[in-house]
Amino acid sequence: MLAYYNMKRAIIIFLFLIIGLISFLFYNSLKTPDIKTTDVPMVVADSINQTKPVETVATSTEPEPINIPEPVVPTTSVIVATSTKPAVVSVPKIIKMTVPFTSQAPYGEWSDLRQQNACEEVAAIMAMRWVNGENLTLQEAKDEIIAISDWEQEKYGFYQDTSARDTVDRIFVEYLAYQKVKLVNDITLEDIISELEKGNLVITPMNGQKLGNPFFTSPGPLEHMLIIIGYDYQTKEFIVNESGTKHGKDYRYAQTVLFNAIRDYPTGFHEPIIGNQKNMIVVWK
Repeated sequence: MLAYYNMKRAIIIFLFLIIGLISFLFYNSLKTPDIKTTDVPMVVADSINQTKPVETVATSTEPEPINIPEPVVPTTSVIVATSTKPAVVSVPKIIKMTVPFTSQAPYGEWSDLRQQNACEEVAAIMAMRWVNGENLTLQEAKDEIIAISDWEQEKYGFYQDTSARDTVDRIFVEYLAYQKVKLVNDITLEDIISELEKGNLVITPMNGQKLGNPFFTSPGPLEHMLIIIGYDYQTKEFIVNESGTKHGKDYRYAQTVLFNAIRDYPTGFHEPIIGNQKNMIVVWK
């Protein structure tokens, strides 16, 4: 009897344990699981009850995708070049300086030997008027020619022919007191053009007979001097103030004709000319 009672009691206790366990499991199943999630965007209603997402900061740790732009297809637009190459410098077509002109006989008085032989003096006179930016009247030209010739006659005993060296030393430096002048010996054609490109005047002693100037009294002077004031690159001509004729303003000689005619001569009255030395006088401001 006691054994039956103990077994019944054990069964009842077991049933209570089973019921308690079931009740505990059922109760826990009703609780919300505590799962941590990312922030969810808030929703705000607009004036017509539509909703828009409010921008929030993403908490994802995954790397954002990189947007690679599509290649740009060339269009017909004009592209401005950005080259740093130096600009091409064009060669001037002509060089020409404004130099007052006079013939060595301003009023045509060629019988006056001082004027007939004044090519060196008048070249210096024109050059100095260019240096000083002054005009030159016929009377001023004649007066200066006579003054220089008379000074040469008094100091050196003659005025007729003056070499390039003595034209620099006597007429420019001593009489006119001008220092920006030099003699260059054994020149080339390019030497003359180079000085003109620098903006300088060039005076050359010549064999006037080789110039072939139609306005000269034939056959032309053996000792002559002229002033070169420019150069034409297209026609290959020198532009000169040719004092041997009243038509000599801006007169042109072919470069080969002028260069071949250059020949220095000795100081004196028709002294013998030895050799064919090509010299020039350069005058600058």
